[in-house]
Amino acid sequence: MTAKEETDVDSRHYFILMGVIITGLIFVYSWGISGNDFWWHVKAGEWMVNNRDLPAIDVFSWYAKENSLIWSSHEWLSQVLFYVVHNLGGDIGIFLLSLASAILMAVLIVRRNQQAIQKNIALATIYLVPMVILFRLMCYGRPQLISYFLIYATLHCLYSYQQDQSSRAVYCMPLIALLWGNFHAGSSTLSYILCFLFMFSGLFEFSIGKLHVKKYTRRKLLTYLAAGVLSIAALAINPYGLKMLIYPYANMGDSFMQEMINEWSAPDAKKLSHLILFYWPLLIVGVSLIVTDKKIKAVDLLVFLFFAYMLFRSVRFGVVYYIASTFFAFDYFPEREAKPVGSRIDALIFKTVLLLLLVINLFSSAKTFETWRAGQLISVILDKKFVELLKAEAPKRLFNDYNFGEALIYNGIQTFSDARADLFSAHNLRDTRSLSNLVQYDESEMNKIFDPEQIISRYDFDAFLVGLNKSLAVYLRSRPQDYQILMQFDNAVYFKRLKCNASSGAK
Repeated sequence: MTAKEETDVDSRHYFILMGVIITGLIFVYSWGISGNDFWWHVKAGEWMVNNRDLPAIDVFSWYAKENSLIWSSHEWLSQVLFYVVHNLGGDIGIFLLSLASAILMAVLIVRRNQQAIQKNIALATIYLVPMVILFRLMCYGRPQLISYFLIYATLHCLYSYQQDQSSRAVYCMPLIALLWGNFHAGSSTLSYILCFLFMFSGLFEFSIGKLHVKKYTRRKLLTYLAAGVLSIAALAINPYGLKMLIYPYANMGDSFMQEMINEWSAPDAKKLSHLILFYWPLLIVGVSLIVTDKKIKAVDLLVFLFFAYMLFRSVRFGVVYYIASTFFAFDYFPEREAKPVGSRIDALIFKTVLLLLLVINLFSSAKTFETWRAGQLISVILDKKFVELLKAEAPKRLFNDYNFGEALIYNGIQTFSDARADLFSAHNLRDTRSLSNLVQYDESEMNKIFDPEQIISRYDFDAFLVGLNKSLAVYLRSRPQDYQILMQFDNAVYFKRLKCNASSGAK
């Protein structure tokens, strides 16, 4: 086989991989996307657009209003964006934004690594296929969607300068940080942490086995340092000022809040899905770094260890790890020689695969249309029947299951607590969880016998919207003289409290 024929075969394999990934994304998205957190984000964006302002005192929770809780919406610009898209395009608008974002990110990853991928197309395929499922699970209408592109842009700028000192991409870092601090300040610390990590990787020069640490020039070190410092300064340019510099650390340091939110939990090696989506990509890169004959760059090892650590802390960093690892992983994959393939046979296989992908895309398009017609493009956690009942009953002091909060906010119903866990964590979040599960989570009350009536009386709830699987639902059902079931359907049950005081509630 000539060099040209070998290149043509490799290119066909590469384009097939690209087609498989894009087709896979269109297929998995055709079943609809998650609405987790989206509904309250879009409602927050609506409030900001309509009021031409950002909320200071919370506007969506009766408890927060009573206690004048200050809500700093660190994702305000994302929320405005989602509202505008949803207002103009409805559910299909957010769906297409999510799908297009996933496809664009996949294309950026594969296109950037084209040459390295073609050296071992089989291993690259095995490594990238789980990414399709992970994108489907985590790339949808939440501020993290914007952060994924900001992470990619950050690493692109830093790696470009690391490979070529004449690159000016690194000068974009303050602008990226400025955007990050307004679109999703919760993860914005990465903008300067990564600058300092790149700087640290070039402070010394030595070699240990395969690890090769090359000392950077004084200019390069100072440039990374300046990029990090200026990124910190840029993060302070937001409606909440310096407060947003501290916010991510306070968030990460709130162990109770992280324990309560599922996506903050570490990957579970006992779950097959977690093994495939999280541990498998870690294993492939880790083993590649061990068996490679190439010298391992210090910056690659540090980036791998840093994002692997983040992934071990929380599954929410799954996509982040994937994005970061693709900046170096393919370079360490073992190279395979291209096997001679008859040009006619190869061309026939190539065209057959393309035809198959086209058929799958047509099926996925039809499935997407069917999902849209059924009103299931974006999932909802609460049936409309409950929304109608709640609006008719108009409870003043509703206790709601934490997970139902976003649906209540979207439909203009005041919550007790909701997915904005950072707002409630220091106040009523422990009582929310304690009452839902009939287990004491307040450390100051651990030595006392748990009595749900104490919490109910403290806040003087007049109604309860509870998950069917919650212990509170069983308790309320066992006391029909005090709590009347007005509706039970699907995953929730609504109780009206028959004996209720008119007190102002706990502060």
